[in-house]
Amino acid sequence: TAAERAAAPALHRALVRLAEQVAAAADPAAAAAAATAEVLAAGFAKVDYVVVRDAETLEPWAGPPRPGRVLAAAWLGRTRLIDNIAV
Repeated sequence: TAAERAAAPALHRALVRLAEQVAAAADPAAAAAAATAEVLAAGFAKVDYVVVRDAETLEPWAGPPRPGRVLAAAWLGRTRLIDNIAV
């Protein structure tokens, strides 16, 4: 729908913000929880996951100098959107 298309970019914006926060030493779990809340507030029906992981092993990210990725999957209407951002 038009409303869903308007809400969809909120997922990417939340992930960019999350990546910036953890790169600046924010707690990954707390920042991911805030990003999840942001996505839900934007109109998503369900968030499957928003996590910060090691880019190579997919284990929880231990921080620099290891490369990290922010990963997410969320439902907007009947569509499951997935996205990821480098940390």
